[in-house]
Amino acid sequence: MEPTTLIKDIMTTDVITVNPSDTIAVVKERIAQHHIHHMPVVENKKVIGMISTNDIHKMEHHFTAFNNPESLASNRQLFTSMLAKEIMTKPVVKVKENEPVSIAVDLLLENLFHALPVVNNKDEIVGMVTTFDLIRHSLEPRF
Repeated sequence: MEPTTLIKDIMTTDVITVNPSDTIAVVKERIAQHHIHHMPVVENKKVIGMISTNDIHKMEHHFTAFNNPESLASNRQLFTSMLAKEIMTKPVVKVKENEPVSIAVDLLLENLFHALPVVNNKDEIVGMVTTFDLIRHSLEPRF
């Protein structure tokens, strides 16, 4: 990877987000539908939190220890009543689109993250950079 490569050159731009008032059921549905692992919680184009599939799994296993019809019904009820803002991780570590990729790599490694929201100079979300983006970019031929 070239030291001059910018985050905007490798980031994913089609970002799936949720609002803070969306239910966990909505979050879970979007994560499954789009085959993603991290979802920014966005209000007025600003990232205010992050939710990961691990957050969802922790909820499922924290409230119900067994995989039976009663537990699944309990989870469904919980997921339709709890909001994204109640479980999102905050504050959010973000990177700017015009920063070098090395900044994202350092933040991912230092914090053991797998995804970072990318923002513009107005602090509005414009993309996401994930470990998959970095791997994909590192394997692209350079001509």
